[in-house]
Amino acid sequence: MSGSKDARRWRPSLRLLALCAAVVSLGADAATARPRPTTRPRPRRGAPTHANVKYGPYARNVLDFWRADTAESAPVLICFHGGGFVAGDKRAYARAARLYVPLGISVVSANYRFVRGPGSSPFPGTMHDGARVVQFVRHQAAAWNVDPKRIALTGGSAGACMAIWIALHDDLADPDSDDPVARQSSRVTCVVSHNGQTFVDPRLILKHIGGSPRIHPSLLAGFAAKTAADLEKPAFRKQIEAASAINHATKDDPPLLLIYGGRLDDAPLPATASINKSIHHPMFGKVLKDTLDPLGVACLLYHRDHRPPRGAETAFLKKHLKIAD
Repeated sequence: MSGSKDARRWRPSLRLLALCAAVVSLGADAATARPRPTTRPRPRRGAPTHANVKYGPYARNVLDFWRADTAESAPVLICFHGGGFVAGDKRAYARAARLYVPLGISVVSANYRFVRGPGSSPFPGTMHDGARVVQFVRHQAAAWNVDPKRIALTGGSAGACMAIWIALHDDLADPDSDDPVARQSSRVTCVVSHNGQTFVDPRLILKHIGGSPRIHPSLLAGFAAKTAADLEKPAFRKQIEAASAINHATKDDPPLLLIYGGRLDDAPLPATASINKSIHHPMFGKVLKDTLDPLGVACLLYHRDHRPPRGAETAFLKKHLKIAD
């Protein structure tokens, strides 16, 4: 019995000795180990090649750029976020970079001025910001290994509205400008639009789509109007017509892929329909397609009742940006 008790008394001491031996061993290893070389921190996976690049004089004139690893100059896809021209951020299109950069397409995602709030600008200021992104990227072509002849646009909702407007509008280049960016062309190769508005005219929206007579709250801010009645005044009508992409359509416009999530055949919508539904209605695309088809401009239209085939967006971009499989 006494021997058994002695053994139990020694057990804590044995554990302590084992622990001390382990500490000594670790200390010896640390003393003889070579110092680990210091390395530069790796960039975060998926991070832009260049972030928050200033492309213009305003606070929201910033963009992110992801460079494709190609020997030859790469085509570029410029992305504009949605948000009703009053919200949103360029981070919404980080996923586009993960998808297209491996295909050899560089990607740009840009912020732009809103139509309401600090630093805002009514139309056409927002549209001109988008056009300047195109001009800036073209100006950076050599530095960023971008092909200035292969520039595509994409966007969702308000961003799509902007992309379509830029694509259909006459070239905004000013060859006599002192600003080298402003001297660049704003013309593009093709457009992929998601739920984009092809016109912002309340008359046309109510005629072709229906829905709430209020149309969308951003329209008043977008044209610096106080009431819906103001939008019927001649000065405002002129701005509205200039801000509607469909009014700039010509036979030399680039091909467009228009994708909408709603049904086409439920227009005109009742006045009780949600503004979100009416402002993203595929009838925007149908009216534009009916305008472009006689001009010979390629315009693909998809919606809930005529869904795009799998990979339609990628196939469209690869075709018009001339990327071989």
